[in-house]
Amino acid sequence: MNKLSLIKPFIKTNVFDKCVISSITDDSRDVQKNSLFVARQGIASHGKDFVKDAIRRGASCIISDQNFEDRIEIPIYCLNNLEDQILEILFRFHELSVDNFVFHGVTGTNGKTTTAFMAHNIIRGLEKPSIYIGTLGAFINDDLIQTKGNTTPGIFEILQILQASKAKQKTYVFLEISSHALEQKRLGSLPFFQTILLNIQSDHLDYHKTYKNYIDAKLSITELNNKHPTIIFFDKIQDLLESLSSSQKKQLSTSTFLSAKNSSAMFKYSVNYKTHEPSKINLNFPRITLSIYCSLFLKFNIENYISAIALISKHISSTNLNTLNNTSIKLPQGRGELLKLKQGKILIDFAHDHLSIFNILSELANSYNEIIVVFGCGGDRDKSKRPKMMRVVQDFASKIFFTSDNNRYESFSSIASDAMQGNDHSGAEIIEDRQEAIRSALPHLNNENILVILGKGHETDIEILGKKVPFNDKDCVLKIMGDEIN
Repeated sequence: MNKLSLIKPFIKTNVFDKCVISSITDDSRDVQKNSLFVARQGIASHGKDFVKDAIRRGASCIISDQNFEDRIEIPIYCLNNLEDQILEILFRFHELSVDNFVFHGVTGTNGKTTTAFMAHNIIRGLEKPSIYIGTLGAFINDDLIQTKGNTTPGIFEILQILQASKAKQKTYVFLEISSHALEQKRLGSLPFFQTILLNIQSDHLDYHKTYKNYIDAKLSITELNNKHPTIIFFDKIQDLLESLSSSQKKQLSTSTFLSAKNSSAMFKYSVNYKTHEPSKINLNFPRITLSIYCSLFLKFNIENYISAIALISKHISSTNLNTLNNTSIKLPQGRGELLKLKQGKILIDFAHDHLSIFNILSELANSYNEIIVVFGCGGDRDKSKRPKMMRVVQDFASKIFFTSDNNRYESFSSIASDAMQGNDHSGAEIIEDRQEAIRSALPHLNNENILVILGKGHETDIEILGKKVPFNDKDCVLKIMGDEIN
């Protein structure tokens, strides 16, 4: 099908009239025969640098915001205000109506995946169309489709996912929004109905360079194309308040708060947390006032659940929540995932920085006298995190197995050396092969302690020297233990 007519209103000349256009992309690697290549500004380069590659792959024409000095052998049209029109062009090209989608955004150092996934599943529980897009890939209603792998895809990939949904009625969309995506303004003018900021803890300093830059990136969620003020989990950023700049405090002033402590917060709640039985949640939100019981392991998962309800509170009612089975809420795979084996309990989580690891282990320490931990540190990433991660694990674990976690192009010995720097060397067993590390940890498991496997969560491969080798922590455990889950 030739889609030329769909983008013709944006082209003020007849330069494309003889073109056949079957797809649209701003990534030359995705160009196919008869693609419209959009040469726009990227993170570190401009699309005009990849025009020859796009032509070689079969592009039939080009739109750009810059003129080209060299002669181009296929038609090109310069659109000076391209970025202002790109969203409209994409919706028109994919024959979608922006009014059919209700966008929600979730950011935070920790909890993005769980919160967005829970919000998606609440909406699905109410039998409404919904799309989740984030670290797990993309769920169109209940079907998982693979994405390119970014926590937050670019706007071109997001529109492809929306098109795949074949939405003909109002569809809710839940997007994880990373600090990288916010810094790079990857989402452009995408219209958000509601966004939420869960927490801000130091992370990704290899990219952002300073903690202030990272905070700036996270707080910029308040400056997206938001219909309603961003909800900020006040209790989780309270310790930052004194150190914030005047401009950062101004961003907070435009937001609304979720809190268990601040009586002036618009979204108030309380939790009577129980480790091994349903916990009682009291909600006092603008549209929802009720008490419900919820069975979720780890208190911060209950807080993520409350955040998910706050995010969608304008779309649901107390009656809606009462109709759901709140005692069996579905968590995403590898996020606080508890395996109950005959030998004992194993917790698998994606936590891969010292603060998220502290959140998990400090809570488990309230219920278990002995904690066994298998974890590693990612290669070619922020090295300053490594000794901090080891220090936190040593504070809580009685037995530690340090292992590989996406070494990428860095040697495991270098990663392990960084992690042990300044830490007690006697408490950790270093085993490069992740499967062998898990195999070595399992005999220490019993019904009185807990084994915690951290860092990879849902991931289905491990990256070493540019190769992705199939591997999943849960599958590894089940293979070794013979699928013996109670």
